[in-house]
Amino acid sequence: MSTASVLTGALFIDLGEGREDKGTGRIRWSRPPRARYECLRCGTTEGPVTGARDVAAFVATIRTTHPTRCTTTHEGARAA
Repeated sequence: MSTASVLTGALFIDLGEGREDKGTGRIRWSRPPRARYECLRCGTTEGPVTGARDVAAFVATIRTTHPTRCTTTHEGARAA
């Protein structure tokens, strides 16, 4: 017997475009990474955030932080 999954949100991630600076070892971004989350239950959008560190932190935490701010209940729903 299978259980149905419910899609509750969409996480959009653009990894950006950059090249490594051989002198410094740092990335020079022509288009920095960015991300946003759209909740399909309450209709809100979180983000966008830009920059490699901010995007990494956002992606790592959005699935647990958004339900605390969502105007609808997430009980029993699977995270997107």
